[in-house]
Amino acid sequence: MFTDHLATTHRLHTTAVVTMRVGPVLLVALLGWAWWAARRERPAAMAAALWAPIGVVATVAANQVVERLPTVRWAAFHGLVVHSSDLPGPSDHAAMASATAAGLFLVGRRFGLAACGGWLVIALALALGGAEPDDVAGGTVIGVTVTLIGFVIVEGPLRRAVSRLRRTRLRPFTGAGETS
Repeated sequence: MFTDHLATTHRLHTTAVVTMRVGPVLLVALLGWAWWAARRERPAAMAAALWAPIGVVATVAANQVVERLPTVRWAAFHGLVVHSSDLPGPSDHAAMASATAAGLFLVGRRFGLAACGGWLVIALALALGGAEPDDVAGGTVIGVTVTLIGFVIVEGPLRRAVSRLRRTRLRPFTGAGETS
């Protein structure tokens, strides 16, 4: 198998491990940068910047619930249903990275594209590390779905809260924003 060969290659393994440890930190830095830049934007952009990290936490929480669901795998050659005691679930790293990318696309295209690059690097590191492709895809679907549906639910109240906070002493936190 391809991943067995990669597991014996020390450099690729080290690269995958470093990516899995450093990637989330870089995505958090990108979330902070988006928040800082959104302070000069409309209330909708600031609302998205405030929702993005909340969406990531909500995604990881939802992913933990999905991981505990029982799994059914179809045996390809025998046509039998196999109930696995091993509970492979959607990848937490893929869910976190895709939720970050989806949330940052709501803030702005350049932030979203940068986060998509981070998601792609993390997904490749997971593949090199031997994660199942359906686990990476499942984590990606959960991350994007939870973040976007959550934002649709909280966008209006969050945008109004940002507009109100910009008229209070918390203005440095939310920024002055655009007047138009």
